Amino acid sequence: MRAIEKKDLPLLHVWFNDPDLVFGLGDIHFPSSLLQQEKWLERMQKNEATIRLMAQEIGGPTIGYTGFWNIHWRDRRAEHAVVIDPAYRGKKYGQEVILTCARYAFEEMDLSRLDATILAANPASLKVYQACGFKVEGTLRSHALRNGKRVDRIMLGLLDSEYFALVKKNNYWDTAEGGK
Repeated sequence: MRAIEKKDLPLLHVWFNDPDLVFGLGDIHFPSSLLQQEKWLERMQKNEATIRLMAQEIGGPTIGYTGFWNIHWRDRRAEHAVVIDPAYRGKKYGQEVILTCARYAFEEMDLSRLDATILAANPASLKVYQACGFKVEGTLRSHALRNGKRVDRIMLGLLDSEYFALVKKNNYWDTAEGGK
């Protein structure tokens, strides 16, 4: 994970103007210009309740975008989301990004809880979040509109104790798959 830089804006611009990619995202993204992406980055860098990050292989390509939204420092919780470039999906990058963010949230930021919301129209994201220990906590029925149809939003949560138990059980950070 690394901070978003101005050099990343053209790639983010491509991703957030890709209708197939944004279909599964919880928030609607309208087509935007590169100038709008620049203004978005300026707003994000001033927002103390948000940490936006690029996911990149060490010495390799940028594979996605992630971060923490609506950070509540007093309550020690935040929302998490991840977008993986379609070219890198199905290769366990999503799981690695989620667990790396959870590690940072619980071991460095001292958060006690992460929330995630997944549209029911995006079962792959639901599956990967559950593989990372997130538990389904509820459903907001007919919460979003995608392609003219109402879809549910699934609410998930991960507590710090659940994260620590999962990585200990799987020796995640001690294996070749974890902690690259």
